[in-house]
Amino acid sequence: MPLHGEYEPSATDWVRGQVAQYEATDGKEGGTFLDRPVIILTTKGVRSGKIRKMPLMRVERDGSYAVAASNGGAHEHPSWYYNVVSHPLVEVQDRAVRRDMIARELRGEEKAEWWKRADAAYPDFVDYRAKANREIPLFLLEPAPDES
Repeated sequence: MPLHGEYEPSATDWVRGQVAQYEATDGKEGGTFLDRPVIILTTKGVRSGKIRKMPLMRVERDGSYAVAASNGGAHEHPSWYYNVVSHPLVEVQDRAVRRDMIARELRGEEKAEWWKRADAAYPDFVDYRAKANREIPLFLLEPAPDES
């Protein structure tokens, strides 16, 4: 894992608990949210420099993942959004598999195509976009080049 530093668990109880469960069981426990599969996104904090982890809906195709900075449809971006913008090298844990990934924000047609996949994976994204009163960023996470 290229992300080094001190891990700071989330201040939010359910996030902290789900991440701990997921990591301890390779997603056998804590691997879903509202009966839909999730991944764990690991980022480096933009202000603190500490390692942060967040369960996010699993939207995968051909080894790449999309993550929506929906924040449940809130009017502001989630804190992890700023971490990814500042430090696009992230890690994804999908069940037992951990992979280094590079994040880039999607735009245009590519974003529209990935929204279709995201909506199929988690239909509540449609409602989140309607109530957010902002353009919800969507990132594509693609495998990082090997450093060998």
